[in-house]
Amino acid sequence: MTPSASIVILCHNDRRYLRGCVASLRRHTRVPHELIFVDNASNDGVREDLRAIRRDYPFPVKLILNAENRFFSGGNNQGLRRARGRHIVLLNADTLVTPGWLEGLIAAAEEDPRVGLVGPCTNQAAGLQVVWPTAYRTPRELPSWARRWTAGRRGLRAEAPWLVFFCVLAPRRVLKEIGNLDEGYGPGGFEDYDLCLRARLAGYRLVVARDVYIHHYGGRGYVDMRYEELRERNRDRFWDKWDGWCRDRLDLRLAAPGVRA
Repeated sequence: MTPSASIVILCHNDRRYLRGCVASLRRHTRVPHELIFVDNASNDGVREDLRAIRRDYPFPVKLILNAENRFFSGGNNQGLRRARGRHIVLLNADTLVTPGWLEGLIAAAEEDPRVGLVGPCTNQAAGLQVVWPTAYRTPRELPSWARRWTAGRRGLRAEAPWLVFFCVLAPRRVLKEIGNLDEGYGPGGFEDYDLCLRARLAGYRLVVARDVYIHHYGGRGYVDMRYEELRERNRDRFWDKWDGWCRDRLDLRLAAPGVRA
């Protein structure tokens, strides 16, 4: 039976955060789904946890264990190729999901066939997805706060030029048309902007589900890396690839204001 969603979680020395992420998935994900973990050569013992999760998790779990770090695009693409779900979610290990999160993302994707990518609101990202200030102080307070946040926003959407891929949902049919992540981007980002642009060029809408909130610790994938240098390199690659082709066709601004809580 085809699951409603495949959730791809990329790991690289994320043991500290993965436990909380999986606990929140167990607690708040009722939609039939499969988990696909892609471990990028972690050395923090997380693989022991992944094997335990595969044994105990209430829905199917697949493990991909890499001998080397294939970074964001390469690792997630491995998960995408193994995914069977009608919808596919890329979810960072340093996140905490909240009640109704997956139902909300799927609802936003299915209300219009031209929706290509859906993202949630969060505390740590950029642009229209950021909520400030947040009123919860600890992870324990998060679920009840998120219920109040979503209660008054049911069905609200915000059209977005870009989404940040700490969490993003795409219908399988959309990825089949536009392709997976560009593996030419090394660590440092912009592979998410690249896929967003390809979705827009194919005529799809990008939306923020204002009734879905996910906590994001943020920046865990770049510990001990020269982040600004890496990001500058990927920014150059992005503009080299797209600027001339897209100039005067699409708005290529990469940032937008956040939203108030």
